[in-house]
Amino acid sequence: MTKVNRRKFIKTTASASAAFTLLPYSCKIIESPFSNKNLNLKEVRNTIGRHLNHILDKDGPYGSYRIGLKQRPDLYSSCDVAQIRTIWGEDLHQSLSEKQRTEWADHINSYIQKHQWDGSYFDRLGHSPLHGNGMTIGALGVLGGKQALPVKLYDKFNSPEKVISWLENINWARQWSASHLFWGGIHCYSMSKHCTEDWLNTVFDWLDRNLDEKTGWWRKGIAHDDIHQALGGSAHILPIYQHKNREFPFPERVIDSVLAMQLPNKRWLQREGNPDLMHYLELDALYALKYMQELVPYYRKSDIEHSVYKYGLEVIKYWKNEQEALLAMHPHRLLSAVAIFGLLQYHLPEMFYDDRQWTDIFSDIRFYRTDLVERL
Repeated sequence: MTKVNRRKFIKTTASASAAFTLLPYSCKIIESPFSNKNLNLKEVRNTIGRHLNHILDKDGPYGSYRIGLKQRPDLYSSCDVAQIRTIWGEDLHQSLSEKQRTEWADHINSYIQKHQWDGSYFDRLGHSPLHGNGMTIGALGVLGGKQALPVKLYDKFNSPEKVISWLENINWARQWSASHLFWGGIHCYSMSKHCTEDWLNTVFDWLDRNLDEKTGWWRKGIAHDDIHQALGGSAHILPIYQHKNREFPFPERVIDSVLAMQLPNKRWLQREGNPDLMHYLELDALYALKYMQELVPYYRKSDIEHSVYKYGLEVIKYWKNEQEALLAMHPHRLLSAVAIFGLLQYHLPEMFYDDRQWTDIFSDIRFYRTDLVERL
């Protein structure tokens, strides 16, 4: 049976996830210490939206998006844009015709690896087959499509006996990339019609046992190869707790760890010569703070606000000064930026405002509806 959350008075996350609908959102701008430093997200989505129109392959089916201007289409661009447009509040079932959505889904499915017959897709931007599985589930779910073939990638861990061995053999020292396998594999399978309660209990029991109670990170007893691994890895694991309404044991420790990781330049990614301010690790930090704060809303509340505010000021400057460079990136990098804007709106709605609610790639359960897109 599902564990009872020890913080019973916090039900926002569970109800939002289970209902498949977005929470009501007020866009009213109020007076605050941040009022002289804000960003109209409507202008952001209009600017990015125009760019997305430019990289839409006018000679191909609807939903065939290119890597960039005058470059070829690829699988991830089409998956990325479906999620981008959903994150900023567009309902693709309302804004697109059935023909357009069908063309888009069929285009995604044209990348199926027919010679392997395992349900995997090619042209994955260097990512693993399981990461590609997660990307197609996210896009097809919001388009109302289905995957081209039954997914056999789950066969390596689809029983309680097999999943423990699989989890034990993840490279936890380099879990940022290894956790992509968890995200597109374990998490996506947990949302499948094939998944059993016994399997879920086995997974959560293992995760809980191997969570470090001092840091809130995985995996206890294994040193990470660098400072990014724990946060980058955990962000791909935490959503299974959120979407399956399971108690996460140490939210306070995760908040402590994320806040301690923030660098003097207000970022979380420590890489020399990387000017991209809206990287996936920044997204991971903002998501971890969001989810943990939903579990313990008063723990270090002002510290979280201050941390996000400092980073938010840098994002506003980055958007104003480096907009052209950002738009020139692959749509998969635009996806992280758009999700970051969504998380900034959550944390600081008076600073990052719009007349619609944005979401993000981890919180939004619509990107994890394996049960709706899988071929049985």
